[in-house]
Amino acid sequence: MTQDLGTDRILAISPHLDDAVLSFGAGLAQAERDGAKVTVHTVFAGTATPPFSPAAERLHSIWGLSPDEDASQRRRDEDIAALGHLGAEYRHSGFLDAIYRKVADGRWMADNVPGRQKLAIGRLSPQDDPELFSAVKDEIASVVEERDPTLILTCAAASGHIDNEITRDATLLVAREKDVPVRLWEDLPHALFAREDAELPDGFRLGAPVFGSVEEDARTRKFEALLLYPTQMRMLHGPEKDLFAQLDGHAGKNSARSGYGETTWPVISREETG
Repeated sequence: MTQDLGTDRILAISPHLDDAVLSFGAGLAQAERDGAKVTVHTVFAGTATPPFSPAAERLHSIWGLSPDEDASQRRRDEDIAALGHLGAEYRHSGFLDAIYRKVADGRWMADNVPGRQKLAIGRLSPQDDPELFSAVKDEIASVVEERDPTLILTCAAASGHIDNEITRDATLLVAREKDVPVRLWEDLPHALFAREDAELPDGFRLGAPVFGSVEEDARTRKFEALLLYPTQMRMLHGPEKDLFAQLDGHAGKNSARSGYGETTWPVISREETG
């Protein structure tokens, strides 16, 4: 995998606490095993304080947390354990997840979907909150300066989630300014159920997809790391839905041969194409 990525210092910019491991955990594990230095920086990992939106309160309950428990700290602790299992270093930012934020008119950004665990997140663009976008971009630039990566990875944001789009677009701009190659990972588990194309900001386009095969040990380490996110596994994995079987099946559809792997796309900027 490291040979496929052509790098020895990887910086993965993850929107949320578990996104990088869900989408590209095996690739990170394989890269670390191949000798690369791997760091995962999570953008929307800050601590929220009451009052919470009804949607956030509902999620806290689904995650098995008590009303007085610090959900953000619990999730950061899970992330530290999971990334440590992959052999990756971690960085956590202080920006709040969309479930804890409000839109300009004071309404909560996230709403419950009746009868389902899923939430409805307000359909906004990164440009709708220029102050937040600028702050995220500045922090990513600082992390890139600190870690000096030879490759940056982040989400394709095909799900349309505002946090993912802010993370992706800010990362693309920083990568271009710093002249660092960037790849986008396929958003899992979203891609298991919906095939959508990522709409990149002006000046960027996707290259051809690359399915990166990994060794069995990397697949095992990814699945073991995912189990270290018990709050999230309550939603994603259980007797009636086997997340790991779904991930295996999805990889099998994308692989030209048997074995586990994950998909990424190189990003080409207009400046590179002339």
